[in-house]
Amino acid sequence: MSDIRARRFDRRLLMRGAALGAAVPVVPAVARATATGAGATRAATRTRAATFRWFGTSGWRIDTGGRTILFDPYLTRFPTGLFTGGFHPDTALTTDQRVVRRHIGDPELILVSHSHWDHLNDVPYIAEAAPGARIVATETTYHLLQAFGVDKSRISVVKGGEVLDFDGLVVEVVSSRHSRNASYGYFAPGTLHGRPPTGKPRTISDLPEGDTLAFQLTPDGGPSAFLMGASDFSERDASGLRPDVAMVATASTAATHAYVPRLMKTLGHPATVVPVHWDNFELPLDKGAQRDPNVDLDAFVRRVEAASPGTRVLVPEYLTPYRF
Repeated sequence: MSDIRARRFDRRLLMRGAALGAAVPVVPAVARATATGAGATRAATRTRAATFRWFGTSGWRIDTGGRTILFDPYLTRFPTGLFTGGFHPDTALTTDQRVVRRHIGDPELILVSHSHWDHLNDVPYIAEAAPGARIVATETTYHLLQAFGVDKSRISVVKGGEVLDFDGLVVEVVSSRHSRNASYGYFAPGTLHGRPPTGKPRTISDLPEGDTLAFQLTPDGGPSAFLMGASDFSERDASGLRPDVAMVATASTAATHAYVPRLMKTLGHPATVVPVHWDNFELPLDKGAQRDPNVDLDAFVRRVEAASPGTRVLVPEYLTPYRF
């Protein structure tokens, strides 16, 4: 049995829980031994759980107190050649409306980390399908969504540093950074300060990064969750957050110095770390999570365990309900 499979929950238990509509308990509702200060107080006095379902890549659906929040909800998963050695930047954008509707619920809030297709592609359709949902995103995402026809009054532009209160649901916006490639550069960088000159985006190359955000989400009476869309971060901006659980994007290169130990220290050694963005996100969801061959997931888990021995690592499966 591989190191990673040894850390997964029993798959039969997970599937049985999912079939019954039940969530799999992950974190006990008590303060963790390593928690201190406000973080320990929050964990000890938690009165409400939140259920998390992984959409693959960095995407999540979070349900708490009858409310649904989406983060980087990419469900369509069309091929671009990225995982087969023949990447095509002219791949047409498309949305599988049936799949999206099946899994998004009735969201009231959509958080978007950056504007690449594997994070933003399905958001315009979700905005149409859920007309009451508010979107929180960068200026670039704001302009792109307007080009898709989304009403600008529904989009809240943020830069990082904002602490927003959505009727007891607190969203802390964190200025973050996109993953670095082996050449120490960004994939498809670029920002927009107005609507794209070419009009409505039609291909994946029409969606530049547009800066990257992370978010810390804290439901009223529930656990705090740090949500990453890419595998780098701003140590100074994330310092002091102290989430109960951290959804951490895995890195495919070593370009970022001491990525895992610096992040664990910055976040105060979270009780639970959930690795994300390690999967081949061009395969259908019903095939289950298959690894990106460029990401060493086992090595990532070992780094977390070495840097933060008291932290539990949960390797998620698609669409499985996890309760924190």
